[in-house]
Amino acid sequence: MNKPDNWGYDHPDVVGPNALMFFTWDLSKTIELAFKEAKEDNLLDFVAPAQASIDALIQKYIDIKADPEVFEGQSIKLRVEQKENAKGVLIALQTSEALEEKIIAMQSRTQAGHS
Repeated sequence: MNKPDNWGYDHPDVVGPNALMFFTWDLSKTIELAFKEAKEDNLLDFVAPAQASIDALIQKYIDIKADPEVFEGQSIKLRVEQKENAKGVLIALQTSEALEEKIIAMQSRTQAGHS
C-alpha cells in the first residue's frame, strides 16, 4: 500500500493543542484506507488490520511526543455492529473516555472559531 504524503503527524505544527486536530484527520484517513477495498460480505476481514493501523497511529503520536498528556494510555477500538434495520453492518469507534472528551472539546473550540 502506498502511503499518502500528507499525514498530520508529519506536519511541523503537530504539537500541543494542534496535535488532536491532526490526529482526527489521520484517524479518518487511516479508517478510510483500511476499509477502501472492503465489501459488506468481507468487512470483518478488514477489522483486525484496521485496528492494528489505528493502534499504530496512536503509537505514532505518542512516539513523536505530539501531546503526551492527550495520547498516553489512550485507545480506540473498532466495533462492527448490526445496523438497526438489520440490513448490513456499521463500523463504530469506541474511544477511551479521556481521549473522547478531549476530541469533543477540540471540535467545540474549532467550531466556535468558525461561526
